[in-house]
Amino acid sequence: MQRKSQVAGKWIARGLIALVVGYAPTLLAQTYPAKPVRMIVASPAGSVPDTLARSLGMPIGEAFGHPVVIENRPGANGNIGMEACSRATPDGYTICMASGAIITLNPFAYAKMPFDVEDLVPVVHVVNFDQAIAVTTSLPVNNIRELIDYAKAKPGALSWASLGNGSTAHLYLEWLQSKSGVRIVHVPYKSAPQALQSVATAETHITTLTPTLFAPFVASGKIKVLAVVSGSARPPTMPGVPTFAEQGFDLDFRNWVAFYYQKGVATEPVRRWNAEVNRVLADPAFVQRFLTTLGVSPAGGTPEALAAFAKKGRVTGAELAKIANLKYD
Repeated sequence: MQRKSQVAGKWIARGLIALVVGYAPTLLAQTYPAKPVRMIVASPAGSVPDTLARSLGMPIGEAFGHPVVIENRPGANGNIGMEACSRATPDGYTICMASGAIITLNPFAYAKMPFDVEDLVPVVHVVNFDQAIAVTTSLPVNNIRELIDYAKAKPGALSWASLGNGSTAHLYLEWLQSKSGVRIVHVPYKSAPQALQSVATAETHITTLTPTLFAPFVASGKIKVLAVVSGSARPPTMPGVPTFAEQGFDLDFRNWVAFYYQKGVATEPVRRWNAEVNRVLADPAFVQRFLTTLGVSPAGGTPEALAAFAKKGRVTGAELAKIANLKYD
């Protein structure tokens, strides 16, 4: 009789364990998040990714019923923050905000990465940075083809202002030189205002920056925009300017921002963050107030779409790193 009771007890215990395990995903779905969520931003305070993180954190925290706590971890072109985030416990309570260059360019510019980008779990593509190629108004060109022809006629006479090696401006310069055979001097600056001022005063001749930054200089007649770098669609900030693609050039390499989780995270935190970010990005008032003013366009979509987008970007990033001979370490 005692043995039968022991056997029955074992079967009951096993049944309870199976019941708990079977309901675990449901319990997580019902309770996530049950506490504040930490968001590691691999960029400094005041940067565009930081501003995006704080702008998104407020409405998402309200929907969660728990705050989203921003933690800035800049350095090493974003690798410091992403390494810390990738090593966090994969319990859904530490999410990573990464700029696209960390995912698509750093693996080819560093001899050794402190983490494997392939191990990151894609959550949602947040925004794309719109970019534009502009020149000083004294330059007698009105499109990219004319710019190339002018540069070929005067090799080494033109200069291209950038925000340093690996910046979008630098990569477009190197790509254009590689594909067209022109020779243009690269002049790096520490900030966008410095680069803009150099082109406005004809100290340099060309640059690639966010379109919204050009607006006052275009209005004052000091700068003219030759092309927007925004894929196949013209950004709302410059609907009258043809894209790089429309002018016959197939490079579309811009910075972007996305959320990732650590390897091993459950599906529910990914699903919840994806749903909430897409919900916020679909709000026209949010887009106008926080995104348009920053010169970025909403992206959104599924985790699978982000994975495919990043994979394609890494192919281009590998090519550009080789063309520009990028070596960060």
